[in-house]
Amino acid sequence: MKAVILAGGRGTRLLPLTVYRPKPMIPFFNRPLMEYALENLIKAGVDEVYVLVGYLKERIIDYFGDGSRWGIEIHYSNGDNIKLGTAGATRKVVKHMDDSFFVVSSDVLTNLDLRALYEYHREKGALATIALSRVDDPTQYGIAIIDGEGRILRFKEKPKPEEAFSNLVNAGIYVFEPETFDLVPEGKNFDFSKDLFPLMLENSLPLYGFPFSEYWNDVGRPSSYLQATEDVFLGRLILPQIKTETLKGNLEYGGALFTGRRCILRRPEIRGFAVIGDDVKIGRNVKIERSVIFSGATIEEGSEIREAIIGENVHIGKGVIIQPGSVIGDNTLIEDFSKIGSNVKIWVESRIGRESIVLPD
Repeated sequence: MKAVILAGGRGTRLLPLTVYRPKPMIPFFNRPLMEYALENLIKAGVDEVYVLVGYLKERIIDYFGDGSRWGIEIHYSNGDNIKLGTAGATRKVVKHMDDSFFVVSSDVLTNLDLRALYEYHREKGALATIALSRVDDPTQYGIAIIDGEGRILRFKEKPKPEEAFSNLVNAGIYVFEPETFDLVPEGKNFDFSKDLFPLMLENSLPLYGFPFSEYWNDVGRPSSYLQATEDVFLGRLILPQIKTETLKGNLEYGGALFTGRRCILRRPEIRGFAVIGDDVKIGRNVKIERSVIFSGATIEEGSEIREAIIGENVHIGKGVIIQPGSVIGDNTLIEDFSKIGSNVKIWVESRIGRESIVLPD
């Protein structure tokens, strides 16, 4: 069975975390986001994957290689993938597909049973099937209405609030038949949601939806990244490699801690949770609340990190306070007794002088 992974985007909503790494390579519990998508596909029976790369593609290719570490074949499609759009870029590799195949976004975290999606698609005789998740605010996604058989009757990309006729949203996970891409013009920008799906509906072609209730998060913003992290500790998002039974109790009664390798921690006070990468050093009397700290960071004594994401090789001096919603870019130095306000993004390679205060706009 074959699959395509969409991994070419820039991840601009997660800047500055995506300055030096593409979004699929953002660490989640110290492994790239895309690795979870890959393992879900393997679990469903996929043994050959085509990765559509673009922005900072070398980081992806260097890590995943030919796929032998996972016992599968991985190929890469380069070139103008971003300019061609999702459908246009996928069309380039359809010549390698001889049967129904998956297309998945590289940055989606989900417990969806992909095998069940595949079998549903085959059972319905669909040309394309979209996995559909229910959300409270559908305005950031493509939305769909389905009939009693699961066939999609209406589809609209990113509706205004008054146009939101459904809370079933496109989860970025699909099964396609190769002939679907006969509808996609060669070498032109063509998107699944904006172009291909509306065209299929216009021509009354069999486009189906697969509503599912399992966990789903597209990790589009720092806030949703932190929420997905918390959801692992709470047992809502199941990662096979991480046993959360004992961590859940810690989360409820104090704080849950997950660290990488070679860390030095001097009994930090954890509230909620803390996920820490490799080679992180944390001094005495440091308070960490609901935050993620990437590899190579140093946090000196008496500092407070609250609901923040700290990039790689960041140095945080003594008594620094980082308030909720802030993101600190890689290789940044924040000197002693400085304060970073709520929802502030500090660019990579920055230097914040001693006793400085950085406030949001």
